[in-house]
Amino acid sequence: MRTTAKEVGGKLVINGSKRWISNGGEADQYLLYCRLSDAPGGKGIGAVVVEKGTPGFSFGASERLMGFRGIPSADLYFDNVEVPLEDVVVPAGSFGKLFGVFSIERMGNTTMSLAIGQAALDKTLQYVQEREQFGKPLIDFQSIQVMLADMVLQVEAARLLRDRAAASATETGIPDPLQVSLAKCTANEMAKRVTDLAMQIHGGNGYTEEYGLERLHRDAHGWAIAGGTPTMQRIRIVSEVTGRKFDQRR
Repeated sequence: MRTTAKEVGGKLVINGSKRWISNGGEADQYLLYCRLSDAPGGKGIGAVVVEKGTPGFSFGASERLMGFRGIPSADLYFDNVEVPLEDVVVPAGSFGKLFGVFSIERMGNTTMSLAIGQAALDKTLQYVQEREQFGKPLIDFQSIQVMLADMVLQVEAARLLRDRAAASATETGIPDPLQVSLAKCTANEMAKRVTDLAMQIHGGNGYTEEYGLERLHRDAHGWAIAGGTPTMQRIRIVSEVTGRKFDQRR
């Protein structure tokens, strides 16, 4: 968090860069988290809206990712970018409000992982009832039934945790962070496992682009990275259940 926005002559002057920005270069507006004051830690962090096309605001080359082929990602560069003071959305010292919005982002992330797992399950359920081996459908083999049951169990567990997290939202619309982290961690790992099982059940067909499973598997890994990895969610879970904040910098 090194990008700064300093007031100069009645305007904010922004300098710095941002990495891994989804829709970088494509969106018309950007919500920029940056340092609005010299206060230490989160006390100096706020948010400002920056319009595409503002002088000094540029973009890096589009990333070539393993998955997320339909979601462009690029770096953002700010070189003495001037924006009006009224474009500040959250002033310095209100980082807690910004951080709370991550719960909404993570709920969307959880739902995307759930959708990937459900899609892989739907494709597999259809495939095993149509594909025959040794004179009978794949669904008749006990080993296939066990793998399918595991897929169903994992998808439904993720769905219930997602729904419980959504139900925990308060009047502000922000769900409980513990419930969100439980749901995201479970859904992210579920999507990776379920798509992997789907590819195994499809055999060689699962490794082709024709059946779409390899894309689901690649995208599943992307959602597990975005919005805080499962490892970071586990740290968040422990912090919430113990009521403690752990300084990972020491």
